Amino acid sequence: MMCISIYCFICIGFTQNQPNIDIKAFQDSLQKISFEKVVDAYYEYRIPDSTRAANVINYLRDNYTTSKDKNVVAKTYLTIASWQYKHGNVNAFTKSLDIGIEYAELQNNNVLLYEAYKKKGVYLFYSGKNESALESLLEAYKLAKEMNNKKALIETKNNIALIQIQVRDNLGALDLYIENLKQIADSDDKSLKNKKMIIYFGMAKAYIDLGRHEEATKYVEDGIAINQQKNNIELEAYFNILLGELESNKGNYQKAAELFIKAKEQIASYGGDRVADRFLKLYIGKNYAAQNQHELAVKEFLEGEQLLEENDIDYLSIQGLYSGLADSYSVIGEIEKSSKYYKKTLEIDARNDKTRAILNSRMVQEALGNLKEQINDLEKISKRIKYYYAAGIGVLLLIIFGLVIYYRKQQRKNKELFNKLMLELEEKRQQEKREQKTQKSTTTTKKSIAKTKETPEIDEKTAEILKNLEEFEAKELFLSQDSTLVEVAKKIQTNTTYLSKVINTYKEKSFTSYITDLRVNYAIERLSVDRKFRSFTIGAIAQEIGFRRSESFSKAFKVKTGLYPSYFIKELEKQ
Repeated sequence: MMCISIYCFICIGFTQNQPNIDIKAFQDSLQKISFEKVVDAYYEYRIPDSTRAANVINYLRDNYTTSKDKNVVAKTYLTIASWQYKHGNVNAFTKSLDIGIEYAELQNNNVLLYEAYKKKGVYLFYSGKNESALESLLEAYKLAKEMNNKKALIETKNNIALIQIQVRDNLGALDLYIENLKQIADSDDKSLKNKKMIIYFGMAKAYIDLGRHEEATKYVEDGIAINQQKNNIELEAYFNILLGELESNKGNYQKAAELFIKAKEQIASYGGDRVADRFLKLYIGKNYAAQNQHELAVKEFLEGEQLLEENDIDYLSIQGLYSGLADSYSVIGEIEKSSKYYKKTLEIDARNDKTRAILNSRMVQEALGNLKEQINDLEKISKRIKYYYAAGIGVLLLIIFGLVIYYRKQQRKNKELFNKLMLELEEKRQQEKREQKTQKSTTTTKKSIAKTKETPEIDEKTAEILKNLEEFEAKELFLSQDSTLVEVAKKIQTNTTYLSKVINTYKEKSFTSYITDLRVNYAIERLSVDRKFRSFTIGAIAQEIGFRRSESFSKAFKVKTGLYPSYFIKELEKQ
């Protein structure tokens, strides 16, 4: 739905006629200003002047990704991610944000962490990655709550509401929007009032989807009234699309068509909008179909499908393209094509069932209700397509059967992973017993070296650090939440750079991975032998072994073992 881009439109780049600039002079000017002003310059030029913006990004990458100030490095990667997102590079911006998050975590900088998780959630949401987007936004929400930052809380809830609308939990989205409006009304912070347009847009769309057109019209009009003061052409285009949808639902098809055309021209005037282009095809096609102009409807739907396939982006709510094609092809008598798109609709529904269940259980129920209505409608179709109706039911049954098999297979896989983990644990214990029996008198340093990859020689300083690390592990000091790179370096009497290098070389992993693996291994061992420890909540276990949040512990445990700690504990209790 169009609300997928209302919050993000300021992040969407477009190409305009770029002014001629002296690149060398511009690059020289960047060297004369502070880091913060360089970042500000990027956001100033990001949309109107992509040439300057690109030069700022290159300057940041060359000069600040290796800064000694970890906060500067984190913010640099967040800015680079914005540029990568503008150019649609999902893997690149995700990687940059993850690096930014790692550096912000090293500094315990919740402000930067919030910004990073919020950006990651918004960017992934805009890229159609709803599950990952929700996970990041929930992290952002927790950080905003910890900071007691009202603006951040409102921003995050607005973004989560967009996901709820995507999965058709419109009532849940409205609850969040209404809560945000109340907080804005109760606040003296005038900057919060700028969030109202976004909220009004989301509420209008939610009410349209609920069929409550009077409420939707009210919030569209409220949003337009505010926008008249702002004179923002992007927002005006989005509200015109909503008005077009409302007019089409009322049967005013000509007026709807005029509004869609106007919105299309406005979007083109500021360089285009990847999301708006796709959804306009859906809405214009539905408007034609409502007038029984199904040939024109098919043309719009097919163009929308092509846009999706060209960019390999999918949204849950864009599936109306395929059901629209199935219906229109049926009316014009192209039964084979109608059957093709009906089957495609079912396949997409099945593929997204898992996503919908995770995001909102009510979405699954609504999807099943819509599917039942679709089947009932098919029963009224001409006898000529009864065969296709039966085939559709067969496909649906196969999908359901496939889902049952999938979940059973997943259960077997989890059981195999658990058994494998327990076997590895037992082998580790036996190995330790054998080593204790056969252990010869060797220095701690030599033992450390033997456990690492082969190296030609080792200096005295490195040997001392390895020895201290072994003591650090033996005393289980990694269980402290203060086990940051800086603090551990202090404990073993070295600097962070040398410690990081030694761990990378001899432990063959980053410092963060090193600490995380120690904690997870400790959790596995202790959970397997300590029944009382197993009775703790996941949050309490996480705190006990050094994690600040239960989600971080669960994620680390899952990455290492393939299982969630809750499943591991449950299986241990069965033994």
